[in-house]
Amino acid sequence: MRSDRLLSIVVATSLACLAGCGSSEDAPGSTNDGGATTLGAGGSSLDETDGGGVSRTDGGGGGGGGGNDAGGSGSACSGSAADPAAAATVSGFIDKLPSNKPSAALRAPIIDAIIRSCEVFGPRTAKAPGWQRQYCWAHLVSAILKESGYDAAQTTADSYGKRGTSAGQANDPTVGLLQVRFSSTVHDYVEQGPLASLSCVGCTFPAGFASHANESSESAFWAVTGPTQNLSVMRDVACNVGLGAWYYYLNATANGKPSTTTYLSSYCAGQGTAGNLITGLRSHYAGPDGGRGVISNLSALNALQGTDNGGYQYVTAIKTQFDALVGPVSGTHPFFLTLSPDSTQYCR
Repeated sequence: MRSDRLLSIVVATSLACLAGCGSSEDAPGSTNDGGATTLGAGGSSLDETDGGGVSRTDGGGGGGGGGNDAGGSGSACSGSAADPAAAATVSGFIDKLPSNKPSAALRAPIIDAIIRSCEVFGPRTAKAPGWQRQYCWAHLVSAILKESGYDAAQTTADSYGKRGTSAGQANDPTVGLLQVRFSSTVHDYVEQGPLASLSCVGCTFPAGFASHANESSESAFWAVTGPTQNLSVMRDVACNVGLGAWYYYLNATANGKPSTTTYLSSYCAGQGTAGNLITGLRSHYAGPDGGRGVISNLSALNALQGTDNGGYQYVTAIKTQFDALVGPVSGTHPFFLTLSPDSTQYCR
């Protein structure tokens, strides 16, 4: 997320990896103190209050048709092997990226994780008329470029990740392809996310996570020791892409109320308000407090330059790349389509 808590945050096809930078110029596996591009991947959790009663609000995809109810044209958990047409489309999207195309070894698991994540977390057409599967694929392909430049090991030690907690100084960076944060996105998913859906993507959390499910996101496990101990989970392609997709679309379908933030616990209790993909993007970038409400058209998006320039730059970078992948669309642009609440999809 981006908030005053974060202070200054900077944001199965082979192809040779291109040199250059996406959202980061650090070498793979490096730690960048410049800051992540998201707090959705960033700061605090979606719980309405943490252990200290403090409101925590940061958490932390041409071809293909139809919606993704019951896995779109395939069955849930089908992935690349069962849907080669989808895999070819996603690979074609990656081919169009201007830089940082993943290596052959990384490309196949990324494609599979994107397809699976969109199967279980992409908006269902019954709740999002006009939404198509390829919109989720193009969104995630574009967001990964913005967030990490396709460096699965990218670790960003921003100011929020080094905050003080009652358990000591946090060691809580944003990590991986979509720059998720342990004390926020992982914590929230362990607490209330649908574990079977993440398992469908190919990610199963260590058994020990469950024993910390009811702890504050500021506890020693979630903010201090756990992030370092579980970097391999955070960097895992399936876990990272799955968690990032969940967080984007959770907020996109929940956080549309302009004056009141909808946190995870309220959403799972059936109190979500329809938003759109921009709601989800801004919530991932600045946390739900900074992302709530609906930007309903291009003029409203452009107006963010004067009120939330960081959010404007983040959304516009992903939308520009998305448009280059998908091309012209008729009717309402996918970023502005209404995405209605669906707590059965995003909550346990």
